[in-house]
Amino acid sequence: MIVHRRTWFYRLAGQKFAHAISFKIPLTANQVREEIRRTFSAAPLELWAR
Repeated sequence: MIVHRRTWFYRLAGQKFAHAISFKIPLTANQVREEIRRTFSAAPLELWAR
């Protein structure tokens, strides 16, 4: 199932708590992972949609 959401929660390796990231248009999980990789130079350990 492909989920398109505007608000996503992610946790990077070594972080205790999740952080929220929002986009102007709905994105899929793969698109969000790519954006987090570009922004933080690290892949998210966990990713949730809301």
